[in-house]
Amino acid sequence: MIQLPILAQGTSWIVINKPVGVSVHNDPQDVCALLRRQLKPGTFEDLFLVHRLDKETSGVLILALNSKAAKELAEQFQSKTCEKNYTAILRGTLKISDNTSSQWESWSKPISDKAEGRKNPQGAAKDRISARTDYRLIKSSQYLSMIEVKLFTGRQHQIRKHSAMDNHSIVGDSRYGDSKYNSRMSDIYGTDRMFLHARALKIFIEGREHLFEAPIPHEFFKVFEEIS
Repeated sequence: MIQLPILAQGTSWIVINKPVGVSVHNDPQDVCALLRRQLKPGTFEDLFLVHRLDKETSGVLILALNSKAAKELAEQFQSKTCEKNYTAILRGTLKISDNTSSQWESWSKPISDKAEGRKNPQGAAKDRISARTDYRLIKSSQYLSMIEVKLFTGRQHQIRKHSAMDNHSIVGDSRYGDSKYNSRMSDIYGTDRMFLHARALKIFIEGREHLFEAPIPHEFFKVFEEIS
């Protein structure tokens, strides 16, 4: 049975480092099903998802252990008062305004709040709503760019869509990226994962601010070490 890495736990919440390939819902082996078997019986009322990560995304995921905490935590995600940071590896060399890694840039084109596809990640014009994704270049090569990302809105597949619309799709993204390119990258690096990781979450729990972090996976650095 898959053991989910627990980053932190309180009496009313639990934070895990969700592995790639594990769904958060609608799967017999989803996060809640796995945790129900993993946690000690009687230590939680039930498990409540208060936000989601795509199956293909790894990283910080918080769940509530009772309905009261679920309501309080979910409200912060809905009101955007919590802070979510991601790390991603994009195809190609990302151009930034002043060539300094400390500079934050923004993708702000409106997108739909539906799962779209590679041909039109922005979605139908009638479905588009405001979206803002801030990003900062961490490192780059002739072929790849690693970025830190802050989300200011929570549209479905927001980072994946915005990067693809900028012609720098996330490496390994089977929905918005190029399948032939992803296949070549998989052959070179021995992994077909999508290179998107929820690195940190800052959130208030019972009036106190908490920062939860999941280390950037080793394969993110491996692609830069091995590339020629």
